[in-house]
Amino acid sequence: MPDILSQILAAAPQLKPALDAVPARLSVEHLENRASEGIGETDFGPAFYREGLERLLASANDEANLNVLGRLLIMNSARGYLENRLLMQRLRRTHAPELQTPLLAPLIVTGLPRTGTTFLHRLLASDPSHAGIPMWQLTHPIPRNAEDTPAQRLARVDELLALRRKLTPELDGTHLIRADAPEECMHIVGPSFQTRTLWNLAPVYSYQDWLSQVDKTDKYVEYVDYLRVVQATRPNQRLVLKAPDHVDGITELLNVLPEAMVVQTHRDMPEQFGSYMSLGRTTRKIAVNALDTAREVETTLKMADVSIARSTAAHAAHPGKIFDVKYTDLIADPLATARRVYAHFGLDMTEETVAGLSSYQKRNPKGKHGAHDYSLEDVGLSADIITERYKSYSAAFL
Repeated sequence: MPDILSQILAAAPQLKPALDAVPARLSVEHLENRASEGIGETDFGPAFYREGLERLLASANDEANLNVLGRLLIMNSARGYLENRLLMQRLRRTHAPELQTPLLAPLIVTGLPRTGTTFLHRLLASDPSHAGIPMWQLTHPIPRNAEDTPAQRLARVDELLALRRKLTPELDGTHLIRADAPEECMHIVGPSFQTRTLWNLAPVYSYQDWLSQVDKTDKYVEYVDYLRVVQATRPNQRLVLKAPDHVDGITELLNVLPEAMVVQTHRDMPEQFGSYMSLGRTTRKIAVNALDTAREVETTLKMADVSIARSTAAHAAHPGKIFDVKYTDLIADPLATARRVYAHFGLDMTEETVAGLSSYQKRNPKGKHGAHDYSLEDVGLSADIITERYKSYSAAFL
């Protein structure tokens, strides 16, 4: 057994039965059958998801050099997404009233990863009139049955995150995740099989190349359905959402949900790229027999290239609908940044709002959960290379 797997089993011996049961190759039919057995349904809804699932599994099987843990991570994520598709289609078939819930215009934070999206999202969600969606509800937005209570769904996610901390304890210092805390809504779009979550789990190169470029209209049509289900549990609060996942699909997002208020964050590119490479490798390195650093860098650079091009085009397609925030401004004065966001979208900055945001800011200073150390040199790059590559972007947004 490779040394990395020995270390994993030493940290989490309870994984052994699951690892022993992982097939050598992952297949669409096997995953769909497992999901159907778990939910008791067979209708996965609109078939567009199949292309993403097929591309994901081809990438995982043939090019990612996954070890058995990597295959388990992809398999379990895909199965969970398929189960959510079955549950959503059950709601559609039964004309569930949740799907008719009026949406308060949501506030959606996006940007390249590691540009302050998490801090800004949780800051804005601390307004008492707003609601961030907790991790348990993002991953399990629809109960499996009448006995599947919010408390049970939270407990399942809590258990999964406890295992994550055993396998990658350093992640708390870079991106803290707790079952009951607001988290990225890329988890709720996972059932579309158009999500960067999968790249964060494993180096599925060709899948991510496809994902960056594909039209995401169908993904956002389904996204609205999930938002309505969540809004039904918080009918009087504005949903505040966040995911770098949206940065290459802002045009499609606003075409489908024109009332959305989109905030895009921007950061010095050498800092952004170094931090994102470091964060992603924390998980990818335990999922593979060996990382292909050159291809990993190439894929991540292409992600940034396409994201910048597509988000820039979204600004032109939807003038005034996207509010830009510089990372340096956000860190220097979070409350002033929030005031500018509210002013741009015509939101009321009440005394309760100020109190909520100020309290969050005081409780969560930068570096509260540990420092994140990284170096571009670790992946064969330099600040000069990244600065030169993205000088036009920096001139436009920084």
